[in-house]
Amino acid sequence: MKLRQSLIYLTLSLICLFLIISCQVLKPDLKTETQPQTLRLGFNNWPGCAVWQIASEQGIFEKNHLDVNLQFSDYSTGLTALESGQVEGNCQTLYDTIYILGTTAKKVDQVVVALTDWSTGGDQVIVAPGLKNIQQLKGKKVAVETGIVDHFMFLLALEKYKLKSSDMTIVNQGLIPNIALFLEEEIDAVVTYIPFVQEALNRPGSQTLLTSQEFPGAISDHLVVTRQFLETHPQQVQGLVNSWFDTVEFIRKNPDLSNQIIASASGLTLQDLKEYGSQIQLKGRSENLTAFQIGETFSSLPYASQKIYEFLQKNKLIQKSVNIEQILNAEFMRNSR
Repeated sequence: MKLRQSLIYLTLSLICLFLIISCQVLKPDLKTETQPQTLRLGFNNWPGCAVWQIASEQGIFEKNHLDVNLQFSDYSTGLTALESGQVEGNCQTLYDTIYILGTTAKKVDQVVVALTDWSTGGDQVIVAPGLKNIQQLKGKKVAVETGIVDHFMFLLALEKYKLKSSDMTIVNQGLIPNIALFLEEEIDAVVTYIPFVQEALNRPGSQTLLTSQEFPGAISDHLVVTRQFLETHPQQVQGLVNSWFDTVEFIRKNPDLSNQIIASASGLTLQDLKEYGSQIQLKGRSENLTAFQIGETFSSLPYASQKIYEFLQKNKLIQKSVNIEQILNAEFMRNSR
């Protein structure tokens, strides 16, 4: 009898222990985010992107509880880094984001979570002496990095002035080689952006033929993150968006120090940066609230996304369909402080 009771107690004890362990093992994880990690953020020497250096140097990332590893590269390399998952976020244009998602090379899904700046003249077509209008580019050699946003601006210009790429010889040797060819007078025009505009204008007699100012809102830069990172680390994405808005506010309160940091990161002198200042418009929270709304001009990101997508399809620059509605995520911008 005692043996039987002992066996019953032992069995009950084992059952209780099993239930306790099972509850611990099967207990649902109520956290919506995995443990924080070092966040790799790509940026480049476009002054609007170089702003991220301020966030790093002035402790703005730390203020927003982020451990950020800023990774500097040229613009195209940054695009590739995000596309291949080598960074979690990057500073890049809306056009390039849609272009990448629509090509066969797409590896990582990407999401726009904030508008950082507009190019209002910072992207330019620089031409050789004697060329006074875009019509005179017929039969000439024009260097442009095909596929990226400056190519988009150039195609918009050709469309506006009733020209086609076939009317001229397009040269694509890469950003720096293109400028070198222009300086060596082997080509007649080059499409580039700040800070490389200054280098191209070192060719005697060269001049700016047209700029992104002719196409307001068509070239916008953004904080873009991978969808996987957004879904697994939403608090860090929120911290990044908050950091951008905090940095824009810091710049407004500390213009001199901010200009020194941006100029250094961009490879520009302070004088050059001041000269180009009006050609790059940084965007804070209030501008973002407006930009993410539906509208009928390029100042509306939903409108711009659709028009860029249609342009890419029309010119057969992409091979895949893109769900435009999923590219923009205004949640973090709206939840920012």
